[in-house]
Amino acid sequence: MNSSTTSRFRKLFEDLPEQIQRVAREKYALWKEDSRHPSLHFKQIGNLWSVRVTRNYRALAIFREDTFVWFWIGTHAEYDELLK
Repeated sequence: MNSSTTSRFRKLFEDLPEQIQRVAREKYALWKEDSRHPSLHFKQIGNLWSVRVTRNYRALAIFREDTFVWFWIGTHAEYDELLK
Protein backbone atom coordinates (compact mmCIF):
# COMPACT_ATOMS: atom_id res chain seq x y z
CA MET A 1 0.00 0.00 0.00
CA ASN A 2 1.33 3.43 -0.90
CA SER A 3 1.34 6.14 1.73
CA SER A 4 2.83 9.51 2.51
CA THR A 5 2.62 12.09 5.29
CA THR A 6 1.98 15.80 5.29
CA SER A 7 4.21 18.30 7.06
CA ARG A 8 1.38 18.84 9.56
CA PHE A 9 1.30 15.12 10.35
CA ARG A 10 5.07 15.07 10.86
CA LYS A 11 4.87 18.04 13.25
CA LEU A 12 2.02 16.46 15.22
CA PHE A 13 3.98 13.20 15.34
CA GLU A 14 7.11 14.94 16.66
CA ASP A 15 5.03 16.49 19.45
CA LEU A 16 3.75 13.10 20.66
CA PRO A 17 5.29 11.39 23.70
CA GLU A 18 8.19 9.13 22.69
CA GLN A 19 6.32 5.99 23.74
CA ILE A 20 3.38 6.89 21.47
CA GLN A 21 5.79 7.64 18.61
CA ARG A 22 7.31 4.17 19.05
CA VAL A 23 3.90 2.49 19.05
CA ALA A 24 2.80 4.56 16.04
CA ARG A 25 5.84 3.35 14.09
CA GLU A 26 5.01 -0.25 15.03
CA LYS A 27 1.37 0.18 14.01
CA TYR A 28 2.43 1.76 10.72
CA ALA A 29 4.63 -1.24 9.96
CA LEU A 30 1.72 -3.55 10.79
CA TRP A 31 -0.62 -1.49 8.60
CA LYS A 32 1.82 -1.75 5.68
CA GLU A 33 1.93 -5.53 6.19
CA ASP A 34 -1.78 -6.13 6.90
CA SER A 35 -4.13 -3.15 6.92
CA ARG A 36 -6.98 -5.46 7.98
CA HIS A 37 -5.28 -6.54 11.19
CA PRO A 38 -7.98 -6.34 13.89
CA SER A 39 -5.87 -4.28 16.29
CA LEU A 40 -5.74 -1.40 13.81
CA HIS A 41 -9.48 -0.81 13.49
CA PHE A 42 -8.65 0.61 10.04
CA LYS A 43 -11.86 2.01 8.59
CA GLN A 44 -13.32 4.58 6.27
CA ILE A 45 -15.30 7.44 7.80
CA GLY A 46 -16.78 9.50 4.98
CA ASN A 47 -13.82 10.65 2.87
CA LEU A 48 -11.33 9.91 5.65
CA TRP A 49 -9.54 6.77 6.78
CA SER A 50 -8.91 6.13 10.46
CA VAL A 51 -6.43 3.84 12.19
CA ARG A 52 -6.04 3.04 15.87
CA VAL A 53 -2.55 3.74 17.23
CA THR A 54 -3.41 2.97 20.86
CA ARG A 55 -6.59 2.96 22.87
CA ASN A 56 -6.18 6.73 23.27
CA TYR A 57 -4.54 7.77 19.96
CA ARG A 58 -5.73 7.74 16.34
CA ALA A 59 -4.36 8.77 12.94
CA LEU A 60 -6.28 10.03 9.91
CA ALA A 61 -5.60 9.82 6.19
CA ILE A 62 -7.26 10.65 2.93
CA PHE A 63 -6.98 8.39 -0.11
CA ARG A 64 -5.79 10.16 -3.25
CA GLU A 65 -5.33 8.20 -6.46
CA ASP A 66 -3.38 5.19 -5.16
CA THR A 67 -1.93 6.70 -1.97
CA PHE A 68 -3.06 7.12 1.61
CA VAL A 69 -1.98 10.60 2.72
CA TRP A 70 -1.66 10.73 6.50
CA PHE A 71 -2.46 14.25 7.66
CA TRP A 72 -3.32 14.00 11.36
CA ILE A 73 -2.38 12.05 14.50
CA GLY A 74 -3.50 12.76 18.06
CA THR A 75 -5.62 11.79 21.01
CA HIS A 76 -8.97 10.09 20.75
CA ALA A 77 -10.63 13.17 22.30
CA GLU A 78 -9.12 15.40 19.57
CA TYR A 79 -10.15 12.80 16.98
CA ASP A 80 -13.75 12.93 18.19
CA GLU A 81 -13.71 16.74 17.88
CA LEU A 82 -12.30 16.59 14.34
CA LEU A 83 -15.01 14.20 13.22
CA LYS A 84 -17.91 16.29 14.55
